[in-house]
Amino acid sequence: MIKKNLIKILILLFFISGCGYSPIFSNKKTNFSIYELSATGNNKLNKIINSRLNNYKDSNGQKLFSITMNTNLNKQIASKDSKGNPKTYRISLESNVLVKDSAGNIKKKSFSKTVDYNNRSNKSDLKKYENETSKNLAEKISDEIIIYLQSI
Repeated sequence: MIKKNLIKILILLFFISGCGYSPIFSNKKTNFSIYELSATGNNKLNKIINSRLNNYKDSNGQKLFSITMNTNLNKQIASKDSKGNPKTYRISLESNVLVKDSAGNIKKKSFSKTVDYNNRSNKSDLKKYENETSKNLAEKISDEIIIYLQSI
């Protein structure tokens, strides 16, 4: 019984390793380079997005892009309990990106992510959770921007 399971696992590993899978962001060779990067809006989240996009600044890509983005964070009450106190909140992060290539072509794209979460009794824990959630949303949007730039 143990030999059969071991053989099945080895065969499965053999087929998975031979499929050619490679993570998207592990490949250091990209087909684009960012020569100018400017951002307006939420400074904290722009720093997170810019730090990830700066990895592609002055790289040896075939396509050159100038990127201008405007990032906005919106926190609102999603639902209330019977007493009128907030029960759940919603954080929405929207980033409007304007991409200009070396030929002068301009493309606009909007990226947005939304997360709902429950209220906490401890307000400092709530603030820490909000900060961590907004950071995660900014990282996801930066990943989407990178994928978008690779597809242009």
